[in-house]
Amino acid sequence: MASRRQTDGEGVRLPELSRRAVLGGTSASVLALPAASAGPTPVPPSLAESNAAAPFKRWLYLNAKIERLQTRWAQLESWLAREHSWFQLSPAEQQALPWAQELRDIDGCLDLLFEKRDEVLEALPTHGSAALEVIAAKLEVAERLIWAADHPEAHALISGSRHDILTLIEAV
Repeated sequence: MASRRQTDGEGVRLPELSRRAVLGGTSASVLALPAASAGPTPVPPSLAESNAAAPFKRWLYLNAKIERLQTRWAQLESWLAREHSWFQLSPAEQQALPWAQELRDIDGCLDLLFEKRDEVLEALPTHGSAALEVIAAKLEVAERLIWAADHPEAHALISGSRHDILTLIEAV
């Protein structure tokens, strides 16, 4: 991950997550999360029906799972820091806490999901899209790859272009 998210209102930056941490979190993915972190913006049904858009939708699905697990990790670690002085504990003391297992699970799930997402990304076609739905899906992937905080102008152009294409699709 190039950028790290801050914990809720503490100004403490979370440590860089390992791939193992990300993959281990799939076991925690059954936890209910707020709707605000529910994942990518819904797209028209025609996009789901397009076989050409399927690889992009697969990447978006994996990315949404990763984001949910990262959010859960941040919530849990923030709570551990606040309630149990997590960062002042030794590694042995951290592992003795019952919540450390969930962090390990998230860690392992994230590792696997990062690998899968990277494989899908490498296989995504970069040109030759004939359908507007596929172009919109491609832009949605690009929108997720570019962090708005790091490149606000580029992110706004990509996001706006995707919304313009979706508007064109609805008008047809």
